[in-house]
Amino acid sequence: MKAVEEVIQKLVSQTMTKGERNALRRQYYRQQKEAELKDRLQLPDRHILKRRDVRLQQFAGKWAEVGMRFGKLDQPESFLTWFVHEWNSCTYLKKPITFSGSSFRVWTGHLRHPYGAGDLMHYYRKRSGCPRLRSEGERQDFSDRPWWDWGYHVLYPVVSEMEEMGFDTLPARFQRCVRILLGGFGDLQVLSDVENWDRRASLSNINKMLGRIGVDYVCMLRACFTGLRVSPCAVVPPES
Repeated sequence: MKAVEEVIQKLVSQTMTKGERNALRRQYYRQQKEAELKDRLQLPDRHILKRRDVRLQQFAGKWAEVGMRFGKLDQPESFLTWFVHEWNSCTYLKKPITFSGSSFRVWTGHLRHPYGAGDLMHYYRKRSGCPRLRSEGERQDFSDRPWWDWGYHVLYPVVSEMEEMGFDTLPARFQRCVRILLGGFGDLQVLSDVENWDRRASLSNINKMLGRIGVDYVCMLRACFTGLRVSPCAVVPPES
């Protein structure tokens, strides 16, 4: 605070020329920007979604603690929007996923690859509800969406931390909604007569389970989509 006050005093000093004040102002903003970014990570030299960035483990505990606060209020949509924004906009020096020309641009290690929302996460804003998969080809597309990799490599370590904090005591819908994005790693039983929820389940079983959790699934995709697009994020973590 003392340094900020000194800068302000210099800015209002009548003894400085306009050029000197502008130069000092630029210096001040550079210093503020550097302070904001000092703890941020360089983007990895590989696809941001295909492999786990072990450096994120240093943030997992903090993210999990905030997740538990959202969980106690049964707010999975708010948690996912906040978490996706935190990961994408506040963790790296540059965003892993940007948006340009009506498509997402995902960092692949050397360049950015364009994905529509459907190709990235199976989210189609113009569709109502969660349409059933009509063919084996659609099932394959559904199973291969890159956002499943995000669920495993980014979200799963945080959920693992939350499990140590009492994740299984949170409201049932919150648990279910978060586990949906983990695919087969979420250990989510949807129907007693079929295998657990898994993106690589059979066409018939995926459709059966989507009939039960499809609404929640779309809500979670919408929350993630919002987290990638909004800046700044309007969701504020609940107080502890």
